Amino acid sequence: MVNNKGVSVIESLVCMVIIGIGFVAMMQLSAYSIGAMDRSIEKNKFNFSSEMIMEAMIGDPENASDYGSVEVGCSYSSAPGSTLQSKQKDKWKKILNENNLIKFNAGSGNKDQKRPCKAADVKKTFVNQNGDRVLGRVNFFTGKGKRKKYLGVVVK
Repeated sequence: MVNNKGVSVIESLVCMVIIGIGFVAMMQLSAYSIGAMDRSIEKNKFNFSSEMIMEAMIGDPENASDYGSVEVGCSYSSAPGSTLQSKQKDKWKKILNENNLIKFNAGSGNKDQKRPCKAADVKKTFVNQNGDRVLGRVNFFTGKGKRKKYLGVVVK
């Protein structure tokens, strides 16, 4: 009669492998949830900024056609004009270029930095006038142009 005391090396290795697989699965799940949270924050920022743009269009319906054709890529250069519409467009460009918006901590040196911008990331405003009906729209192309978001409103 053999008296087995303790755990064999093979049993402990199998246990470690099972626990390791569980940890890897949890780490992948947390990485996916962090990415989903980043995309959600990005969509919320787009919604807030587009709502502000739409409210400005609705607030000035007579000149709504002047608010179209704002296009912002990765770079922005300030060019404020003398009219209300040109100042408003410059303000939108700053917002759409994510100047002074939510920042995230880069981790090294405690410096905040903007989200990475790719060449295909573009934000645009459009105004379509069809008789007395004026429609305003904001388009967002992010994630190398793969993620698209369209928001629109009837101005008048």
